[in-house]
Amino acid sequence: MEKRNKGKSRIVALALRQLIDQAPNIYVMGHAVPDMDSFGAALGIARMAKNRGKKANIVIDTSDAIEMPYHMAEKEGNYNFINGEYAKMTASREDLLILVDTHKPSLSACPALTEIIEKIVVIDHHRRGEEIVQNPILLHLEPYASSASELVTEMFQYVVNEKKSIGKLEAEVLLAGITVDTKSFSVKTGVRTFDAASWLRRQGADTAEVRQFFQIDMEMSRQEAKIVSSAEILPGNIAFSVQPEACHNVSMLISMAADSLLDIRGMRASIVIGLDTNKKVRVSARSLGELNVQRIMEKLGGGGHLTMAGAQLDMPVSDAEARVKAVAAEFIEEEKQMQQAKQNAEKKSETKRLQIPSEKQE
Repeated sequence: MEKRNKGKSRIVALALRQLIDQAPNIYVMGHAVPDMDSFGAALGIARMAKNRGKKANIVIDTSDAIEMPYHMAEKEGNYNFINGEYAKMTASREDLLILVDTHKPSLSACPALTEIIEKIVVIDHHRRGEEIVQNPILLHLEPYASSASELVTEMFQYVVNEKKSIGKLEAEVLLAGITVDTKSFSVKTGVRTFDAASWLRRQGADTAEVRQFFQIDMEMSRQEAKIVSSAEILPGNIAFSVQPEACHNVSMLISMAADSLLDIRGMRASIVIGLDTNKKVRVSARSLGELNVQRIMEKLGGGGHLTMAGAQLDMPVSDAEARVKAVAAEFIEEEKQMQQAKQNAEKKSETKRLQIPSEKQE
C-alpha cells in the first residue's frame, strides 16, 4: 500500500544530510550491472553530496545497460566514477557507504566494500529478503515506492534548500529510472510517483531527451524481434524465450524482450535468458503484478521486485534453460496449491457460517 505521508522521507533525508556532512569520504554504490534506476539514484546521491560540499565516489562495474547517460555524465566531468578494485584500496572503516536500489551485499557492485566500511546507508524499494546489510546506520526500505529514483527524488527536496539544486542530466536520469521501473507509468505508479516526476520536470528534465536514453540500434532491434518470435508459453501463461548466443548489452536486450512479451494478450509474466560476453547467463523476468516474479528469481539466487526481477547463473545456457523452466513450474504448482487451500478455507468458513443459524434454531 502506498503511503501518502512523506514524513519518513523527510526524516531520512535530514539524517542523511548529517551523515554526509560528517563523513570523511563518501562512496555510492548500486547493484552489479546497473540499470537506469540504480544509476539515476547514484547520480542523485552524488549531487546531494556535492551540494553539501563533499565529493562522492560512484562505484560502478560496467555501463553496458546505461551507455548513453554514463558517457554523458563522464563528459560533464562532475562525477568521480571508480571501479570496485580501486574502491577496496581507498576505502576505510570511517567512511560512508550509500547503497542504492539493492539491500543485498552479494548483489552490489562491490560486495567487499560492505565489509570494509562500517557506516552504511541503504535506500531501496525492493521487498526485503533474507540477505540484507548487517546493522545499517540508516535504512530506507520502502516496497511501496516505484523505484529507488523516486525515493532519492523525494529525499532530494529536503536535503538542500536551494530552488535549483539539481543538474539537468541528474533530473533526466532520475526521471528515466522512474520511467523504466514503472514501464512508462503503467505499473506500480502512485500519487507520489507523479509528484516526484513533476518535480524533476520542473527542475529541467526533458522528456524527449529521456526517451533517447532508451533508443537502440537496428541490430539490437532485430535480435529483440528474434527472441520474441521464438518464445514459448510455459504453464501458468508465462512467456519464455532464450538468446543462446553471447552478445554485447545482453542485459538490456533480454529486459526489452521480456517487456515486449508481456504485451502479448493473456500473458501473466515473461522470462528471457541470455548469454553475456563473459559467458554468464542472465535472466530477466517481468509481470503485470498478478504474479510475483521476484519470488521466482529468488529461487534462482536473484531478486528484484513484484513486477521486475532478474538473476545471474553460472552454467551453460541449456542447463540454465532447464533450471528456469523447472523453477517456474514449481512456482506455478505452489501457486495452485495456495489458491486451492484458500478456496477450501473459504468453503469451510462459509459452511460454518451457514450452520450457526440452524443450530440456534434447534
